[in-house]
Amino acid sequence: MKSLRIILMAVLLVFIASAVWGQKAKKPRFPAHTYKTTAKIDLKDEYRMYDSAVVKLEEALSFYPDDAEMHFLLGKAYYHKKNYRGMGEQFAMAESLKSKKVEWVDELNSMRKEKWTQVFNQGAKAFNEKDFDKALDAFLTCTIIDPSNFRSFLNAGYAYTLKGQYDEALSYLEDGLKLDPNNPDMLRGYADALFYAGKQKEALEEYNKILEKEPNNVEVLVNVVSIYSNSRDYDQALSYSQKLIAADSTYKDGHFNMGTIYLQKIIQTNMRLDSLKDESGEYFKDEKSTARIKELTQQKNELLASTQVAFEKVLGLDSTDLEAQVFLAQVYQEQENFDQAMSILEPLIQKDSTNCSALNQLAVIYAKKGMGEKAKDAWQKAQDCFNAPLELQSWNWRKEGDFVVAEGEVSNISAIDTLRQVMAVFLLYDADHVFISSDEALITYDPLLPGQTSPFKVMVRHNPKMQNGKIHFKKLSGERITHRKKQE
Repeated sequence: MKSLRIILMAVLLVFIASAVWGQKAKKPRFPAHTYKTTAKIDLKDEYRMYDSAVVKLEEALSFYPDDAEMHFLLGKAYYHKKNYRGMGEQFAMAESLKSKKVEWVDELNSMRKEKWTQVFNQGAKAFNEKDFDKALDAFLTCTIIDPSNFRSFLNAGYAYTLKGQYDEALSYLEDGLKLDPNNPDMLRGYADALFYAGKQKEALEEYNKILEKEPNNVEVLVNVVSIYSNSRDYDQALSYSQKLIAADSTYKDGHFNMGTIYLQKIIQTNMRLDSLKDESGEYFKDEKSTARIKELTQQKNELLASTQVAFEKVLGLDSTDLEAQVFLAQVYQEQENFDQAMSILEPLIQKDSTNCSALNQLAVIYAKKGMGEKAKDAWQKAQDCFNAPLELQSWNWRKEGDFVVAEGEVSNISAIDTLRQVMAVFLLYDADHVFISSDEALITYDPLLPGQTSPFKVMVRHNPKMQNGKIHFKKLSGERITHRKKQE
């Protein structure tokens, strides 16, 4: 035992001298087993000399790169130093080099499993908190800790997709598919990455593979409908919309999207009808044109009826959906059912005076009904709305303790005007839209320069009756500033 201590002391002195002089050994100073023995001592719980172990093992591996146990020991040193990527790399090298069952394999697997689980859970927590950079870093580390676990690659792909880095997402998802080619989550993640990367044809192929096994997968059907709509293949889009609604008749957006597809087909039909008009705008009178006009008019009426049903379904599921209200009013207008259209638009405008399209639509209906003054007034309000200096990008409100808090972003969309001392006004109403309370606060940026977007936050003391909210803007002097909603 005494002789072993003398040898180890000599080894230690050699390493100390090396560290002091900063010299890199040109040839191994010790046999491989001596490096490993001294490193094992450093790694013992009673010593915990992890930095020393790393120095020794890194030097040793420069001379003995094919020693599996040496790679394992360096990975173990990195484990203790919390360098989990380094640990994973060394463990992978150790596994690739071992030729038979060795005593340290169980220890390696135990450390790998422990740290993979720890780091993966950290990534999942960050992901749920929408800290995608932190989540991605954790998931990438997991791919190195255990390159055989497909979940690391799946979640790294998810994170890259959400960050808009689609090439990286596809690369990691393809690696994950090699590990588990039939895993439904992997297939879905890969198809979604293709979809968001704009590779619609490839995405459609992958989605169809999923639908073969899961024909009622609502989320997949939604994206397939979107692909066909974007490619203007409205017949296929409608076909898959019907499958979507059959899978979930309570899915509001399924009915809404079907309604918009019908509207696109109506636009196509109107274009075909316009092609049968002369320069004065009158339809051709010949027999062939008349028959075609009759056929297209019938198609249009059928499409309008289907569109009406779709948006009525939406409003049956959610009577507050303003977009569906506007589209349904548009259908009634096309059907020349002006009173029905007015019965939707007038209350809508009372609740939301910033809906430029609804104001413009109402002006047209008033004009067609011969209501001149009302048409003029609605038209002027529509123009003021379209020309408003502020555009509300987004906003939401929530209960927070004893208060209701409204937060959002507003942009100065005027070409040259700088806006000063802009205040956000938060108004709250009960379920019947009876006013309850309001408060106001300056937006964050003052002045608000042309093209600039500013956050805003307003707090109002909570009342249990509060059900509906509105945002207005005004100057500090009290003068109202018109705004419009973000134009999609």
